[in-house]
Amino acid sequence: MQFQMLWQRLRLPLLAALIVLTALAARATWEQVQAYDRAVALERSAKVDAAIDEYRWTLRWYTPWGPKWTDAADALVRIARTADQPEPTRAMRALDALRSGLIAGRHLWQPRADLVAWVNTTIPPVMVRVAAQLGDKRDKAQLLAQFTKDYARPVGVAPLTSAAVVLGFLAWLLGLLMLARRGLDADARITGLGWRWLAVAVSGFVVWTLAMWLG
Repeated sequence: MQFQMLWQRLRLPLLAALIVLTALAARATWEQVQAYDRAVALERSAKVDAAIDEYRWTLRWYTPWGPKWTDAADALVRIARTADQPEPTRAMRALDALRSGLIAGRHLWQPRADLVAWVNTTIPPVMVRVAAQLGDKRDKAQLLAQFTKDYARPVGVAPLTSAAVVLGFLAWLLGLLMLARRGLDADARITGLGWRWLAVAVSGFVVWTLAMWLG
């Protein structure tokens, strides 16, 4: 009986939340496909540098089921390898786009952590060659050591960060649901209990956002 009463109170807010999340997922998938199609068209027109930017955007519109996400990552790897010796600047841009795009999709875990680790070890010598082309007179061994140190960072998401993402999101959702169901009076004004649930929602959103951003 209590479960039925709880379900009656929460089913509409839960349905609304499901609709919003579905819309966000659909938009991310749509934008991913569109960005990939633009990238392919640009690359076929020999506008490789512009294509790199669109491949980056393809990766940034991450969804676990994204139909073009892996293809975009593979394309950037291919461009980086092809341009490695003749055009190190382009190779560096492709590697940077690959790394930043992959990291932008980080959530409870790091998608394609193997590729992030590969970029971290591949991009330093490419950066040294770019620096030499630009006339940098510093010792190449020292530059390589510095760049290698800069990219020697842990790959993946810490367990505490994953926990903060989950708990923050749940607190945000629960706070909003309980505010809608228990925190408003007959005139739709926030009650004392409603303010507490609003505080829970805001705190959860802040924790979720910071964990996603800083994690």
